[in-house]
Amino acid sequence: MAGWLPEESAWSVWPYTTLPLPVAFGAALGVLLLTITPINDAVRRLGRSVWVRLPAKSRPRCWFVLIALLSGCLFWLLRIRHLGWGDAAFIVKALEYTGEDRPIWTIYNWQSPLTIFLHARLWLLLNPISDTGVDTLYAITSVLSGIAFVYVLLHLAGQLGRDPLEKWLVFGMVTTTGAMQLFFGYVENYTLMSAGLMLTLYLSVRCLRGQLSLVWPSTVLAVTNAFHPSTIVMWPAMFFMAWWKARERKCATGTNMHIWGALVVPPLVVFIALASFMTLGGHGVTALLSDDRPGGADGIPFVPLYELKTPWQHYTMFSLAHLVDWANEHFLISPFGFFLLAYGLVVGARHRSNVTSLYRDPWERSTLGFLVIASVAYLAWTFVWNPDYGGRKDWDLFAPSAFVYTLLASYAWTRQATTSGNQLQDKVALARHALLLIAASGLHSGVWIYSNMLPR
Repeated sequence: MAGWLPEESAWSVWPYTTLPLPVAFGAALGVLLLTITPINDAVRRLGRSVWVRLPAKSRPRCWFVLIALLSGCLFWLLRIRHLGWGDAAFIVKALEYTGEDRPIWTIYNWQSPLTIFLHARLWLLLNPISDTGVDTLYAITSVLSGIAFVYVLLHLAGQLGRDPLEKWLVFGMVTTTGAMQLFFGYVENYTLMSAGLMLTLYLSVRCLRGQLSLVWPSTVLAVTNAFHPSTIVMWPAMFFMAWWKARERKCATGTNMHIWGALVVPPLVVFIALASFMTLGGHGVTALLSDDRPGGADGIPFVPLYELKTPWQHYTMFSLAHLVDWANEHFLISPFGFFLLAYGLVVGARHRSNVTSLYRDPWERSTLGFLVIASVAYLAWTFVWNPDYGGRKDWDLFAPSAFVYTLLASYAWTRQATTSGNQLQDKVALARHALLLIAASGLHSGVWIYSNMLPR
């Protein structure tokens, strides 16, 4: 059916056209069979029997390491085989240039300062020894970022889930998003920052649970900003977390200055250090405010409201073309996370008077608020920021947003699915629906990953 739709306006489902028909129908049939309750239950019983037989469940970190490393093998084996998305081809060409007139921005670049610097320096170091290409170097860091991402996500799922079912639901929903393509040997500047984003989320939840100081998530986010400044959109959620912690602290001791200090000081220190580093490299704050300012090739950051003025603008803010591109983006990177989030908002509105019963502990309510603000900020940013190449080619620019709002959707689902009063019945229904949705999400993202394994 995807082939019947126009590619330009339905590019989020176009990867399905790359699948051989027998494989496509077989995979779709496998997912549809999970809608049959006895088959769904049989698959879950098989999974449960494997879980029961697993040794060393009391040492989960060992399993986390193993799962992350096995994921890394999968990332490498199924890695992308072309440079067709985003700035991939441009990055490879620019960083491999070694002439005397090499532009300084191929090493020092405010668009993704530490990411460009790291890859440029590593390539200059390793290429004479091993003839490693820039694309291979980016693929390696992409896979390593994915390993770190999976490991941290397992810990985060352990924080959010109250039992094995909820933990695997959170993990399964996030790891089957289309945004996971970023870790399959992807050549762009969004892989390291995605690992930093996940670490920020994990440390933030631990902070809200009172397990560590606010200074840790604040510092990690500030460093992640230095790898790619698009993650600045997470700061409204960080301010909410500081406000929540300050309110708790004020109730207990009457003082909260050190909490606001833990929020503000790390980004200031990191920015001053980064600005000094870039200045020493000959590409300081003056460049940030002029030719290397945020906003892409034309230096215009936002989708125009009324009129297109440069070749890097493709539609106006509220045009049908923009809405179609935005819808395609989120259907590609996390269709079930996006719709589950919308469903969660509807259910949450119906049960808004029972928030304390759905989220019993204060840390659960604060985590909900934190993830809601982070998701809203990220989704708003994906709508207003202008993709230089258009939504399809620049899909990766907005892909990390899926990790945030899918995490929120999964977390809210685990709480809202147990409202009928019959906990056992609710858990069985949750397990059935979770298996079906994770399988469908895995199919959708698997097709996307497969399509990128094909050379162009």
